Amino acid sequence: MASLSRVYLISKYGDVVVGIATGFLAYSLYERKTFRKDGEKLADLVQWKWDQRQKRKEAVVAVEQEGWDELERELKIKQEAARAR
Repeated sequence: MASLSRVYLISKYGDVVVGIATGFLAYSLYERKTFRKDGEKLADLVQWKWDQRQKRKEAVVAVEQEGWDELERELKIKQEAARAR
């Protein structure tokens, strides 16, 4: 089995960085060239998704806190019942 040597333009990781940077630049130029309404730009969509994730995270934390509160109430009831005996 023959091994293929890899050819890099800049370096192993430099090519990746240049490729990603070029993609971001190209997309930003494309978005600037084509007028989009407010709320339809990439930044707006990313912000919307971020807000969704934050709300979901807050909901999960609230549900977990409710569970802990319920466990604490049950524990207090059991402790009071044990003291009463």
